[in-house]
Amino acid sequence: GMNYKDHCTEQNVPIPEEPLVFSKFGDCIVGPNTPVPKDEQVEKLDYEVELGVVIGKTVPRYTSKEDVPKYIGGFTVVHDVSARDWQLEKNGGQWLLGKAMDGYAPIGPVIVTTDEMSLQQVHQTGIRCRVNGEVLQDSSTNQLVFGVDTIIEFVSRFTTLRAGDVIATGTPPGVGCFRSPPRWLVPGDVVECEIDGIGTLTSPIVGPLAKSGAENAAGNIALTIPNTASGRLAGASCIVTGGARGIGYGIAARLGKEGAARVTIVDLDPSSLEAACSSLKELTPNCIFNGEACDVGDDKAVAKTWGKIASESGGRIDVLVQAAGIVGATNLKTEDVDPENFDAVFRVNVRGIFNGCKAALPYMRENGYGKIVNISSIAGKEGNAGMLAYSASKAAVIGLTKTIGKEYAEMGITCNALAPAVVRTQMVEDMPPQQVKYMTDKIPMKRCGSIDEIASMVLFMVSPESSFTTGFCFDATGGRSVY
Repeated sequence: GMNYKDHCTEQNVPIPEEPLVFSKFGDCIVGPNTPVPKDEQVEKLDYEVELGVVIGKTVPRYTSKEDVPKYIGGFTVVHDVSARDWQLEKNGGQWLLGKAMDGYAPIGPVIVTTDEMSLQQVHQTGIRCRVNGEVLQDSSTNQLVFGVDTIIEFVSRFTTLRAGDVIATGTPPGVGCFRSPPRWLVPGDVVECEIDGIGTLTSPIVGPLAKSGAENAAGNIALTIPNTASGRLAGASCIVTGGARGIGYGIAARLGKEGAARVTIVDLDPSSLEAACSSLKELTPNCIFNGEACDVGDDKAVAKTWGKIASESGGRIDVLVQAAGIVGATNLKTEDVDPENFDAVFRVNVRGIFNGCKAALPYMRENGYGKIVNISSIAGKEGNAGMLAYSASKAAVIGLTKTIGKEYAEMGITCNALAPAVVRTQMVEDMPPQQVKYMTDKIPMKRCGSIDEIASMVLFMVSPESSFTTGFCFDATGGRSVY
């Protein structure tokens, strides 16, 4: 702490004569893009960008400054999240609790080794922090009071440093608590910590993930499980409807590979769910895959199922991807469409999407964070002849998505749609060949899309990287739609 000259000037305090050291617990450490919770007991949540030093091998006690470089494994970015009320106003003035709550040390996005960035370069590089795109900290490591080598030499007098230990070297001026008025972090904020030559570490701020009170302890257990996964969705709780096969299965697999802690796939057939979960677990053993049999067209069944899923994830539904859908009868003129078939398509494709959003939104709103992706279709934008019910239902999904996106835009929740052209799935295989040819002939690339291509687009849409986009309909059409 207090290791930048300009940060000391900001506080009007003398420059320390020796490094000021405090610690963080292991459960503070999370990866890039992992949501950082603002606990119920925290009122003054603050940001701090810091240069992180990763120890490469054991540092013996009383190591000299000259020998320090050979023990450095590399450099990274650390976001030293701080609860100022607990750091400075409570607990007898001890800093520990205000610095060491779960998730209070995001690290990443990479480790730059010493052959890529020398100690001299590390001591002469730009460092800054942005909140929602606004630059709030902007300085240089040439303002460090104590350099990396001096800090490690000093710490080695008191404790043995091990390979993998990370030392954060202090923050420059501009933190929230010293602004007038103070600038505290709230759910929905996105913090970007950047160091030139290393990269940018992104941390979305969300509402409480652990609920207070002994009666909620059982539901908080999942939050204490060490998260060894990394990726854009590290630690997330996800739901994918239509996840037992096709596009939904591909999306569920990709979410698990990107670090999601739990992915629940929802479908009608219990046996298909069991088989899908079994194969998904083989692909990604670190992710918990569960299957829930549910008719998405039944609002009461959806509300009950979503409630069960949330209760198993500490009250959280972070990501909802709705891929369940049916085509209905095709190759028919409008006058030949059976009203019962029309209603059946709308029950799944529209009512199902509505039911899923309606059941998930209260949990997302409570936690101040959520990502919804509704799978529409290019047919919903342009219409496909011979597919009245399907085209109309997918157009309704786009309208529903735009409305939800606007309604919840200030609550840390995004809702977007994806409109693919024809994708090679079993549903497409079951269509009449002339119907498939009609659709692919309209695609400039003259081919179907792949499940992997759709899953990759969805991954971006549910990641924190898409934080400034909501109520939008993305395309994956091989050039068919360019507006």
